[in-house]
Order: sequence, then C-alpha cells, then structure tokens
Amino acid sequence: MTLRCPSCPNTRRPGHYTCPNCWGRLTVTTRRRLSTRDSRAFARLRQLHGAIAAHTPLPQIEVSP
Repeated sequence: MTLRCPSCPNTRRPGHYTCPNCWGRLTVTTRRRLSTRDSRAFARLRQLHGAIAAHTPLPQIEVSP
C-alpha cells in the first residue's frame, strides 16, 4: 500500500504521518508529541494536518502536548 505524504509529493508508509524527509524537518518537540499515543493523539494529528494545509513551514509547526 502506498500513501501520499500530506506535505510533499513523496510517499509515506502506513502508520506514519509523513514521509521520512518531512518527519525529520519537524522539531524534536513536535515529533515527540505526535509519537505519544493517548486520548489526544488524534487531535494532535488534526493540528498537524491543519498546519500543513495552511502552508506552515514544517520546522514552525507546533502541536499541543
């Protein structure tokens, strides 16, 4: 199964939010928060997708804890 990265034309693997290149461009704090699996995980994913849709540069994207 091939999925498109939401922030670039590259592909991402199932279960990953972005391609490895875009993931590496996010800040460490953002990556850590997105990796946390809890009741707020889906809300953080929606924040990420909203910021990408708003054309926010990846290094500037922050999601809530």
